[in-house]
Amino acid sequence: MGKNSKSKNQKKKKKKSGPELFDEYYADIYGERWPSLKKALLAEKEHTILVNPYGDFNPNGLESFYQYPNLYVSPHKVTIEEKENEKLPLYFLDGASALAPLSLNILPGDDVLDLTAAPGGKSLIMAYALKGKGTLTANDKSENRRFRLHSVLKKSLPKEFFLHHVRVTGFDASGWCLHEKEAYNKILLDAPCSSERHVLESPEHLKEWRLGRTKRLAALQWSMLASAWLVLKPGGSLVYSTCSLSPLENDRVVEKLVKKFKEEIIVESPTLPLGEKTQYGTLVLPDRAGMGPFYLSLLNKKPKAKGAKGA
Repeated sequence: MGKNSKSKNQKKKKKKSGPELFDEYYADIYGERWPSLKKALLAEKEHTILVNPYGDFNPNGLESFYQYPNLYVSPHKVTIEEKENEKLPLYFLDGASALAPLSLNILPGDDVLDLTAAPGGKSLIMAYALKGKGTLTANDKSENRRFRLHSVLKKSLPKEFFLHHVRVTGFDASGWCLHEKEAYNKILLDAPCSSERHVLESPEHLKEWRLGRTKRLAALQWSMLASAWLVLKPGGSLVYSTCSLSPLENDRVVEKLVKKFKEEIIVESPTLPLGEKTQYGTLVLPDRAGMGPFYLSLLNKKPKAKGAKGA
């Protein structure tokens, strides 16, 4: 009886905590780089300013964010006051995340779908690029997040945009292909992910961390990406992105799509001003880029051959 009790206590002592498992997993991936990367993840986050072209903020004097339209490097002190019946002049976001919608090269007249759009910064970048021509469907399944998304878009875009060009929806991204197929020529899927930066900032979430978390999210991301691919028009472009460090949620999800659809897919390597190349995309990490983490993969669907059914 005493021996069994002692054995159980030893097993309990050997059980690793959430922080230990977290460090072990990411140290195995990033090796000697992990301590400096972890430190960067815990540092204060830098933001980029998205200036509303329909607002009254004057960006003169601000440094451009790699010459991208409406984007500027954020000085340390910028405050905005929300005024009733006036457009939001600015939106703050991680500059690395802005690369996802920018990589789609949105043009006026495009039909665009943002599958998991809240809180709305990436949708704004794409809406500004449309310039009142084409369509943007900004979707988010969560009612609370969708309320925030709708508020951001309403306060930032001209009222007339919502008559013909912009709509907010609340569907399940994984099942979108059951209702529409080959309907949009530009799709952004910024998928729900592990968001390790937020895990590290929350002792409660870090305590509960297990490897199963990233595996479960990878399964969800795959269902969303497979659905998005079926909704993309031939000749169209899709960006898959996350703010995760885990390869299971990044390249490995894209790899499954490439293996399933094979000759339909062209994996493109866009020229980006920051980030490190991976097998299927680009990963921006804060220890070297000062922003992120953020992963994106640009996938093009080959046009249908002339004479093919539906062409």
